[in-house]
Parts: sequence; structure tokens; C-alpha cells
Amino acid sequence: MFLKEYQIKVIDKLKLFYTEAKKQRSNWQKLDESSRKNFAYTDALYRVLGLDFADRPMNGIGESYPRFCIKVPTGGGKTLLAIEAIREYQNLFAQKRTGLVVWITHRETIYRQTIEKLRDKNHIYRQWLDQCSSNKTLIIEKGHSLRKQDVEENLVILMLMIQSAGRETKEDLKIFQDSGAYENFFPKDNQYDKHQKLLEKIPNLDCFSDNLLGTKVIKTSMGNVIRTQNSLIIVDEFHTMFSDNAKRTLDGLNPSMIVGLSAT
Repeated sequence: MFLKEYQIKVIDKLKLFYTEAKKQRSNWQKLDESSRKNFAYTDALYRVLGLDFADRPMNGIGESYPRFCIKVPTGGGKTLLAIEAIREYQNLFAQKRTGLVVWITHRETIYRQTIEKLRDKNHIYRQWLDQCSSNKTLIIEKGHSLRKQDVEENLVILMLMIQSAGRETKEDLKIFQDSGAYENFFPKDNQYDKHQKLLEKIPNLDCFSDNLLGTKVIKTSMGNVIRTQNSLIIVDEFHTMFSDNAKRTLDGLNPSMIVGLSAT
């Protein structure tokens, strides 16, 4: 498959962005804790690249992260650019072949078409992902079982369809419901000290409270799994996710970066 000239330009811009983001985040991570609290690496990133992004999101653990949108005309290859955004993110920013990427769509037709292409090992999109992951790509949907080992050993693309995040509260979304499919990511229910240590690190995890014992037990939900992984999030039709509720939902997933795609 040959890329069109404008697609090559977009990918070159992504490469530059990821490379500089990695550099600025590395500089930020070398600072002492008090300095990190008063300094957002994203501001340095935008300044160096000469970008004037008004968007300054902060995730659920109080860290600033980059969130931007690629404007793609209808028929301009949104899925292709999303694949390239993932590949270059893994190569240049995460600098690893494994991990969790969350891909959000809003319409059933697009959702099914995307999954079909990504699962087809003869399709160029899946082949590009397999190149990035050394042939260790997993495509999963909401409700499918997922183990910590899967994320540590594979590039896991989690496909989600969130049709109404702008209208519903976080509690209404099924990804935040407790499920036994993700127990492997969290301490056993009676390991209260381990739950507390994880909550100190990631305080916005959803919990069950035991008022009698004065303890908290982290819910084994998909939403909590995502929060622990500091994932890249790809959002199709990004313009539909800018209500206050939708932005809070995305921020609360503790992303390392959000790349949106929109024709609007």
C-alpha cells in the first residue's frame, strides 16, 4: 500500500511530536518530586514545537498529558492514520512492543468494520501492527478476559464502543462494572495492604468500601485495568467526546496520550 502525500506529511508530524514528547517527558521525570508537581512537560513540548494548543488536560493521577486531534477528510484514511499513530507511538514514545492501546469508536458499523480488519492477518492494517509488535498482537473487545501477562507480552488493542459518553455519567458505562475477567491485575480481596498501596499510586481507582473494617477493595473492572496501564487512547469521531462528561471520562482513564481523529 502506497501512502498519499498528505498522509506522509501527517505521519512525519506525528514522528516529530512523539520524539519531542519523549525527550521532554524524560527531562521532566529527572526532576525531583516537588518540581514535577509545578511543571508540566506538555508545556515545554508545545513551546519547543511552536504549537499553541489551548487544551491542557490532566489525567486522574494529576499529571498533564498531550491530547490532540488529526483532522481527516471523509475517505481520507482515518483507520490507516490511526494504525500509524499506534505504530509510531510504540516505536518513538513508549519505545516498546507491548502494552495496552484503547481504541474508542461510536458507531456499530465502524466498530465492526475496524475489528474485522484488525483481526484479519491478511489485511495490511493487521500486518502493520504485527510488524510493530513482533507478531504478538491481540485484538480484544469489552467483556473478553484479559490477564496482566497478556499486556506484558503482547500489544493489546482494546476496542470499545462508547456511544453516549457525553450524555451518561461514568457510573453508567459498562467498562466500570466489576468483573471477574480482570482479577489478575489486582490484589486478592483480603490483601488490604496491597490494595492500599495501589490506591496510593493510582488514587482514582474505583473501590468497594468496607465501613466495618475501614478498608477499601479495588473493583476488578475494565475501567480500572485501563487506569493502571497509562495507555495510548485512540478516539474516532473525536468531536463527539468534548462534552464535560466525556472529557472527564477520558481524563479519568489515566491516558499517557490521546490521539483523536475527526473530519469535523
